[in-house]
Formats: sequence, structure tokens, C-alpha cells
Amino acid sequence: MSIIHDIHECQGGYALIMTRTATATIADAKRQATVDVMLAAARQLLLARGLDVTMDDIAVEAGVSRRTLFRHFASRERLIAESLEAGVQLYGELLPSFEGDWRSWLRGVCDAAHEMQAGYGPGYWELTSRTDLPPEIAAVEGRRRRQRHDAMARIAGKLWREAGGDGDPPAMVVATVGAHLSARFTAAVLQDVGQPWSTAADLAYAAITDVLARECGERSALRPPA
Repeated sequence: MSIIHDIHECQGGYALIMTRTATATIADAKRQATVDVMLAAARQLLLARGLDVTMDDIAVEAGVSRRTLFRHFASRERLIAESLEAGVQLYGELLPSFEGDWRSWLRGVCDAAHEMQAGYGPGYWELTSRTDLPPEIAAVEGRRRRQRHDAMARIAGKLWREAGGDGDPPAMVVATVGAHLSARFTAAVLQDVGQPWSTAADLAYAAITDVLARECGERSALRPPA
């Protein structure tokens, strides 16, 4: 057998491997796209209607068959749980990153948070208030609350340091950030006051900048002269 023949065989084998790899990659991408559509449909229906949405409802919204849903998700609870997990990740991705000026960053965070939260429907409030959630969904909701708490603490800490504070942020700063960036604050402005989400963002920005200025000023006044 000649060296040329060996080379041709190697090249043919390599081409076959590459073709199979490309085919698998395309198939995986199509599968993930289908899963993403189903997760988005489940999340939208959940927020709009509540936890009683059915697999038939989700299948219609996603444009797939009920059989396709069950091929990817073993149960309705698993589908809802994974859709909520994806929503938690999406929330974090939609908040702006810090780029050097804390006031501009805070303005962007307030706008992004309250615009997103203005779209929360009955499903969100059911999710946060019910004490009899199915175990899979309850576990996701518990993680969501912990992640939100940690995210608010990180935002408060970053604002505190960038505004000139030393050490850990005071409890008042952490509480003000957490309260004024919450979905409940958005809902209060929308429903109780009858104002748009942008008003909630304005109020949040004003409250957080005020408490930062006050707390930083008090710390400076207490600091002994150099």
C-alpha cells in the first residue's frame, strides 16, 4: 500500500469526522433553539396567567406538539422550573454593566429593572406568595430569592465604594437599594399611584442617590482629621 494511498485514506477519514461533527453541531443548535422557544413560551404564559398553565397551552404558544414538549421535559413542573431558571439568568443579563460612572450606571440599573418588572403579571405574584409550590418549582423560587438578595447586596456595595464609602455598605444603603429596585416597588407605582414604570425608576434613583450622599456625608463627618 503506497504512502499516497495512506494519505488519501487519512484525508477521507478526517473529512468524514468533520462532516459528522458539523452535522451533530447543527442538530444540537436546532435542538437548543427548540428548547429555548419552549422555555420562553412557558415563562411568558406563566407570568401572564399563573401557575395553572397546561402543557397544551404551552405547546400552542410555542408552536410545537404536546409530544415534543414531553420529549424534552419529563413533566410540566420540570418545564416550568427550567423556564424560571432561564428567566433568572436573563434578568441578570439585562442589567447594565458598570462602566466607570456610578450615577450613570445606577440610572441604567433603575431603568432596566423597573421596565422589566412592569411586565410581570399574575404568575409572578403567585410564584412569590404561594407556600404550596411543587418541590421543583419551590427550589427554583428559593434560588431566585437568594440570587436576588446577593445581586442587590453587590449593587449596593459597588455603589457605596464608587460613591466614596469605605468598607461594607451601611445597612440603610443595602435596604434602600433592595427595596427601590424590587418588583413590589414597581407594582406600587404602577397600580397604587397610577404612574408608569419610568416614575418608579426616577423615584428609585432619587432615593438611592440621596441615601448614598447622606451616609457618605455622615461617615466623613465622623472620620477623625488626618
